[in-house]
Amino acid sequence: MRTGPKEPHSTVLSVEDEAIIEAFRRHTLLPLDDCLYTLQPTIPHLSAED
Repeated sequence: MRTGPKEPHSTVLSVEDEAIIEAFRRHTLLPLDDCLYTLQPTIPHLSAED
């Protein structure tokens, strides 16, 4: 049996922030760490824990 929310989402990031990150990652195909460092100026509260 699977636990947790049916549709997982961040409790820290807004829906818009999540959409930006997802689109950026799909478009660039960069590893997560590279996406993090590139997007931090745009989304200042973004961290590796998000």
